[in-house]
Amino acid sequence: MTLGRQLQSLQPLIGERVLNEIIAWYKESRISGTSLSENGDMLLFQWGVMQPLDIFEPTDLRGIGNEKIKFSDTKFQYLNFTRQVFANFGDPDVEFDDAAIQMSITLCYKATAEKVNSDGFWIETPGEVESGEERFRSTPFVHLLMEVPSLRVEIVAQYCG
Repeated sequence: MTLGRQLQSLQPLIGERVLNEIIAWYKESRISGTSLSENGDMLLFQWGVMQPLDIFEPTDLRGIGNEKIKFSDTKFQYLNFTRQVFANFGDPDVEFDDAAIQMSITLCYKATAEKVNSDGFWIETPGEVESGEERFRSTPFVHLLMEVPSLRVEIVAQYCG
């Protein structure tokens, strides 16, 4: 959440800045108890159209019941940058759904009623970062938004399961 708060203070926020920061964090920081060889620490980049959560500050959704989570009434174009970690400390009895956490930053752009297929892909190890970054940047939808100031920012930490 610290990175999210730092980024949110840089309003207006652009995709280029978030991408650079999340890649640097991923390359420089390993999360204790995770295994890269077992997909315990990965990046996910996504884009398309979505209804964001109705929040305006970094929020930890772990422990918040689904009935308290509200979504915006408006759909927005978005870019999403997520780091997913599964820290089982080598214990095979730890269930993914009980321990895996996603920390994500979603930049929302113009409101839209357009039907745009959302898409995304995983970067499973630091060795895949350069090719993944190139793939993300070269996606036409993403390319058009990388330098555009976002209208909203959604920063959350949540369980995957």
